[in-house]
Amino acid sequence: MTLAQDDTDFDVKNGIIDSETPPHTELAAQYKRSFAYYTFRLRLPSTLETIANSLAKNKDELLATYGSDAVIDIEQTAKAILELRSNILQNGKLLSFTDKESDCGVWNAFLEKLPQEKRTYFSACWLYAECYMYRKVSSIFQLSRLAGLDYFSWQKQTAAQLSLDAMLAVARGTRSSECNATTFQRLLKLNLWGNRCDLSITSGKQVKPTGDAFDLVQELDANLLVDDTNAIWQSLHSSNGEGVVEIVCDNAGYELYTDLILAEYIIDKGLAKKVRFNAKAIPWFISDVMANDYHWTLQFLADQPDSVLSELGKKLKRFTDDGKFELAPLEHFWTSPYEFYRMAEVQSALYERLSQAQLVLFKGDLNYRKLLGDYSWHDTESFETCLRGFRPSNLCTLRTIKADLVCGLPQGLSERLFAKNKEWMLTGEYGLIQFARK
Repeated sequence: MTLAQDDTDFDVKNGIIDSETPPHTELAAQYKRSFAYYTFRLRLPSTLETIANSLAKNKDELLATYGSDAVIDIEQTAKAILELRSNILQNGKLLSFTDKESDCGVWNAFLEKLPQEKRTYFSACWLYAECYMYRKVSSIFQLSRLAGLDYFSWQKQTAAQLSLDAMLAVARGTRSSECNATTFQRLLKLNLWGNRCDLSITSGKQVKPTGDAFDLVQELDANLLVDDTNAIWQSLHSSNGEGVVEIVCDNAGYELYTDLILAEYIIDKGLAKKVRFNAKAIPWFISDVMANDYHWTLQFLADQPDSVLSELGKKLKRFTDDGKFELAPLEHFWTSPYEFYRMAEVQSALYERLSQAQLVLFKGDLNYRKLLGDYSWHDTESFETCLRGFRPSNLCTLRTIKADLVCGLPQGLSERLFAKNKEWMLTGEYGLIQFARK
């Protein structure tokens, strides 16, 4: 995580502190030795450059969709994205939104409550500033003729296509399975490691899953730092099977596919009557699932020439038609800046819905950050403590570690990992499956 350029002038001008994030402090890019600093100096500017370039690359396709008059919108939108990139690199202010989206008031009220000295990209809490950037990109598109465009769809669909071999291997390995703890735990772990294919971490560069997925699950067991899979199994197996499992999705592509495989097992084995998928309302963190990604993936599977995948796709479409699988209503809370412990106050209807579930399964790194609140907890503090009262139902998190925050580790483990690799928290090589009972 070393920067090539000399940032001395920038650091002095913007009060950057040459240290890691202190304990029990909000994560923020003002700490030079943090992943947040690296994110705002390199990763997010690279992401914005990719978005602008994709508009030029896909210009003909966009003109075919939006009409020849959209040529000016394409150019102006690309220009605005690059201006946003420049603003981040200059540590610009988090300004109020001017679009007409339904969450605009919520965002602006949140921004107004931030202290002025915490309203720039590098001074604000990392979670707030990064979410703001993705919401700002959406606003730029919504104020043009390109409103409604998922400007990450090309990358997400390419990622799915690159995963076909892995998808087929998983499908063949799961067509007949037993209803027992061992099988369920194996599918949870498959789902966990599917989270390594995260385009936001690579600024949009493709990651192709390779090798036998179930062999990989076994090989990576030593990298699973917390394994609460048995407690998750018990929370479902001990129920009457009439409940709902809520999956708060992370990435499209191969990870969404493994979500579907896990959900298929839950329905087939009578562990719940419904699995509900919570997607994002706007394009988010490059690879996050939107409603169209869900439907596209089912059709993509159904259209495959291999009968195993095509029959699976048709089966999952039937599950959706029959209400066994369900897309949750569009919910802007998932693309708000708020940590989850504030859900009951900010979006009580969503909290109430989750409280009726048998299990809520949070996928991926960003959801983990929102569960913990982008706060430098000590790595041995309990998961329950770090949730800060957020306990709508039985909940679990499946997360490959790609940011410098973690909790619930055994004493001394992180020290041993740091001794082996000081950047172990940023590589996606280690994972967590953590559970909290209501």
